[in-house]
Amino acid sequence: MTGQEPGASDIVDVRLLDAMRVGTCPVCAVRARSEKATMEAIINERVLDIGFREDLERKQGFCARHVAELVPTDRRETGGILGSSILLAAVIDRRIDLVRSGLDSPGRRFRIRPSRAPTRPPCVACSQGESAVRTALARFANRSSDPAWAEMLAEAADFIDHFLALWAKAGSRREFEPVARRQVERFEDLRRRLDGYAHHSSHDRIQLMTEEERTAADEASRALGGDGR
Repeated sequence: MTGQEPGASDIVDVRLLDAMRVGTCPVCAVRARSEKATMEAIINERVLDIGFREDLERKQGFCARHVAELVPTDRRETGGILGSSILLAAVIDRRIDLVRSGLDSPGRRFRIRPSRAPTRPPCVACSQGESAVRTALARFANRSSDPAWAEMLAEAADFIDHFLALWAKAGSRREFEPVARRQVERFEDLRRRLDGYAHHSSHDRIQLMTEEERTAADEASRALGGDGR
């Protein structure tokens, strides 16, 4: 344990350090921040961009989760729903193009052939989030050579998939070993507490249950499912 505050060489480092201080998986926090910023930028800056709207559902789109976030983001950013209404209209227009063409063609059977079914383009917000994750993993792996950064990484409440991705990125560098050992210990402790909860759930042992055992399932859900995904 160094007890030293990790140093930051640029804005990326600053944001990653902030993400590690949140108390959740730092990579999930980075992804959530990037996706939120993307949605806010679209509502604030891209709504009236005709080219952007024409690209929707052709080159880029919104997944179900981010479609659902359009109206809440608009209300939070502008206090209204004009921008999200314009975007939703564009999305609907693109998605019914194939159906509309089928209805406007006399004599064709009323169905969409699987080969002609539209292929969903990548979600613009998810794509930005994935890019932010790749950047975060590469930088975390690089910074793990710094003892102060390694100490914070070891204590982070990682989503296990992101931890494994980080380990793969760090490779066999010796400086990462303490991070890996501490995270493995954390997951093993979580497994032990889940067993403890199950063991103490019966009516004759309920009084033996600890608070750590009661919170284990929620922690395991985040460890296996991530934060904010």
